[in-house]
Amino acid sequence: MKNLLPIAVSALLLAACAPSYAPYSVKPDADLSCSDIRGELARARSASDEATRNRGLSAQNVAWAVFFLPGVVANEYTNDQVQRKASERIGTLNRLYSAKRC
Repeated sequence: MKNLLPIAVSALLLAACAPSYAPYSVKPDADLSCSDIRGELARARSASDEATRNRGLSAQNVAWAVFFLPGVVANEYTNDQVQRKASERIGTLNRLYSAKRC
């Protein structure tokens, strides 16, 4: 039981520092207007940019290395996943933008 507390605290800290991105909008993609698509593109690009800033020799990774070394690996993995999801979403939205002739 004593070992469970540090693991839970570490998991909570990891979740609090890592960027997140849910690649879904409120409306289905087919119902998005041109301005909605532009807004979703901006949101996806913002998430990708934040994940890019947090990779490599970032302040987050340095802090993780000082206080909890496995946090660096988890942070890099999470940032990679955010970038992948955002990139896929940007591709989908760009195709939709072209198809709607925005």
